[in-house]
Formats: sequence, C-alpha cells, structure tokens
Amino acid sequence: MPHRHHEDRVYTVISGVFHIGRGDEFDERTPEAYPPGAVVALPRGTSHFRRAKSGEYITRVTAIGPISLEYVDVRDDPRHT
Repeated sequence: MPHRHHEDRVYTVISGVFHIGRGDEFDERTPEAYPPGAVVALPRGTSHFRRAKSGEYITRVTAIGPISLEYVDVRDDPRHT
C-alpha cells in the first residue's frame, strides 16, 4: 500500500524484477519494472508502493536513519490492527 519515508532511499535490484509505483493511491497499472542491476532513488517524502508482479525479487535498500515508515492511509498500517 502507498507509504513514504522521512529519509532518502536508494534501492538496488539484486535479482528478479522490482516493480515500484509512485503516488498516494495504489494503482496496479502504474508500477515501473526494474531489472537486476537497476538503481532506484526515492527522495524523502515520495509516496510509493512496491509489487512482486513477476515473482520474487531481492533489493538492497540504502538510507541514512533513523528509518521511518508512514502509510498514506493509516488504515493500511498493519501496526494498528
């Protein structure tokens, strides 16, 4: 579900295909596909969501903490169930 982080993040795709969409609303049609070796930079505060459309993927996430996670819609946050 769409969420954001207070820190800049860089995703490096190790294996599989990483699908990531940007925006405050989930839309299954909008994620972009990134193959192994791709690097995706998300500036802090960028609303986004990830998908495993074609199976498993592995990414390395780089950020300077403290690490944060804020869901656009608090009802999507499993920490509040």
